[in-house]
Amino acid sequence: MIKNFRFAAQHPAYFKAFLATGIALSALMSSPLLAQTSNPADEKAESGDIIVTAQRRSESIERTPVAVAVIGGEELANQAIVSEADLQIATPGLTVKAGQSSNQLNYSIRGQTVDAFTSSRPSVLPYFNEVQVGSVGASSFYDLDSVQVLKGPQGTLFGRNSTGGAVLFTSAKPTNEFEGYASVRYGNYSHLQGEGAINIPLVEDTLLLRVAGFLQRRDGFQFNLYNQERVGDVKRENIRGSLTFRLSDALENNLVVAYGHTGGGSTTGVIRDVNPNPAASFVPAALLYSPNLDAAFSFPGAWAAYLALNPKADPLGLAGAAAKQNARGPYIVDQDGANFIRAKSVTISNITTFDIGADTQIKNIIGYVWQRSLESGEFDGSNVTIDSNGVEGQNNNDIGRGGTLKQFSEELQLNGKTFDNKLTYVVGVYFSDESDNSRSLSKIVCLEPLIPCTDQYNSGRRTNKTYAGYGQGTLDLSDIVGLQGLSFTAGARYSSEKVTFEHTRDDFFITNPRPEYVVGPQSRTFKKFSWQLGLEEQVNDNLLIYFKARKSFRSGGFNFYAPPLAGLGNDAGAEYLPETAQDYELGIKFRGDLGTMPTRLNLAAYSMKIDDIQRANYVSINGSLAGLTVNVPKSKVDGFEIDGSISPASWLNLGGSLNYTKARFTDGRVQVFANPLVNFGPYPDTPKWNASVYADITVPISDSIDASLRGDVYHQTKSYFGSTNNTINPFTDIEGYTLTNFRLAVENKEVGWSLAGIVKNAFKKTYYVGGLAFYSLFSLNTVVPGEPRTFLVEAKYRF
Repeated sequence: MIKNFRFAAQHPAYFKAFLATGIALSALMSSPLLAQTSNPADEKAESGDIIVTAQRRSESIERTPVAVAVIGGEELANQAIVSEADLQIATPGLTVKAGQSSNQLNYSIRGQTVDAFTSSRPSVLPYFNEVQVGSVGASSFYDLDSVQVLKGPQGTLFGRNSTGGAVLFTSAKPTNEFEGYASVRYGNYSHLQGEGAINIPLVEDTLLLRVAGFLQRRDGFQFNLYNQERVGDVKRENIRGSLTFRLSDALENNLVVAYGHTGGGSTTGVIRDVNPNPAASFVPAALLYSPNLDAAFSFPGAWAAYLALNPKADPLGLAGAAAKQNARGPYIVDQDGANFIRAKSVTISNITTFDIGADTQIKNIIGYVWQRSLESGEFDGSNVTIDSNGVEGQNNNDIGRGGTLKQFSEELQLNGKTFDNKLTYVVGVYFSDESDNSRSLSKIVCLEPLIPCTDQYNSGRRTNKTYAGYGQGTLDLSDIVGLQGLSFTAGARYSSEKVTFEHTRDDFFITNPRPEYVVGPQSRTFKKFSWQLGLEEQVNDNLLIYFKARKSFRSGGFNFYAPPLAGLGNDAGAEYLPETAQDYELGIKFRGDLGTMPTRLNLAAYSMKIDDIQRANYVSINGSLAGLTVNVPKSKVDGFEIDGSISPASWLNLGGSLNYTKARFTDGRVQVFANPLVNFGPYPDTPKWNASVYADITVPISDSIDASLRGDVYHQTKSYFGSTNNTINPFTDIEGYTLTNFRLAVENKEVGWSLAGIVKNAFKKTYYVGGLAFYSLFSLNTVVPGEPRTFLVEAKYRF
């Protein structure tokens, strides 16, 4: 136990600052300045108490001893948050990054993220109604009760282990009232959104039905000069049915079935940087795709012959295409690759609860996920034919990008209280069976008539079977140690994951075999133990101080794109090891009245060490290019997070957040085979600072009509989308940016109607949300732009 509390000694500045803050808040609590409120759980309706399920039980966010951010359903709707990309500005400490395009997304929390094309499971996992739903991908948010963002390693309570956190989506449940709503939004880029829900009590208090739907159409933000078409059109249709069946006061079943369809295309990455040194790239594209091609191959007229077959290619080649793209800006592109996405998904969550005593409950959670997609996009971001998915596209699940994925999960829990309600506990078992059949086409170095195009197919099947058992309990120590409000938490989990991968059909490594390739499936079972320890002091009804120590992991596996070689990626093999993370977190949560002003304040400081970080590395093996997943030895992430709100008047609410993250590789050295030593760094997808502020004003303009104005400002400092920027892939930096959103609305709550106008990115900031670091691979980097300024008007009716 003492070993796990070394955080205070190793980080005295954090400890002293937070201890001083806790003492100051405790002192304030006893002064007349602060009027204490009663137990939040007893005043949910009156006090606006926020309920979260971060510990697999419903409790007030101020009494939850972990760092968690939550956005309620009404706030999601008011801010027009309808996809993952919208979450970042509204969620303290969450970064949403793009890879190849706007449909290749990933969450990043406290420096924990995932590289594109590693086949790694994300370090921040999404859940829908307690069912882990694969990876992150552009989707639709509608009729939700809340979105919760859990920060730090998750290893003792949730379906799968993760090293960065979890994002929990909870849909609105059926109620015992006949009610519903319908809303329509319309804006620039021919943007149309329609959303609605209807709640029907089929049998009062027994059988309750809710049906919700969402439709979205929008023209793309980019225009492609190559084919004179817009790029990134959005076409989404979603429907969800929820059925609550209360068989008795003690037995209840909640079934949710959701279907989604996505069409259109993606906001594409654009070329930004070109490597002029042909010796520094595996494919010297800046040389091959230029007028210097003639001299390079001693073939006069070679470049002219290429231009004759590709008349829309830039006559100055790759460097010329990059210069013109940078001059135009990211919303007017010139790209030869196809751009489309066609995706379908079905998600089922079935939760049964059975109260077997006043304080004891059995819960069973059955989950099913089916996803299928086909998409195509541009890798080189230009009008020269270096690399794209072609018209056949790709259907794979890497970083949440569709494919044919099937996942079944079963979780059985027992939770409750015992020992005169002194011990609150949850124990459970978890099983998941997942299969993923994927196929991807890359059209590489199409330089006819000199070099024929290489059509490289990657095709394979991945399976994962997971078994786990876990338990966690919180013991009230008040009577034992004589300190009122003190409790101790301990949790543990044992997981076994069997991962199997096999190259199939027309996979490049099957059609081009080598003696050293493994024939048949590659398989490995990863067994790991996770734990959590903590102390919590509920000083009074308004103030909580807590300390946590946790350890979790991200499972190992096999890279879909790597050659089927035995061994680890660090030794040129296809396999990669689990990534492990251990952190220490010290936090303070306060909710009360500052004078007469309702106030919330959350502070957390943390230190995390990560071993065997899973990262992408592109190397040469036996003269051929290989994309491997390597384990970078060690890294460390330290930081603090502050968020809060205050209401100086009944008509005014102010709030904001501030997050500092210091992430670095402490041992980033990796050398594969005979390739040069690579020293990984800096840490990708992790701005050192990000902050947000908001102001919300609501005033009555008549007895029944209110007018409201809300403004949000978000800022983040510079970050990097490549983890080898300091060595082989420079120029992966993304400059910091500031975004401002506004919402003006009028609402008649008595009648049920509202009208609103929403502006996002009000000051037309051009910014970037990710990219691909291919500087050492194809002599270039691409970047994905964020959304330009958009307008929406909204009409909504509740009944």
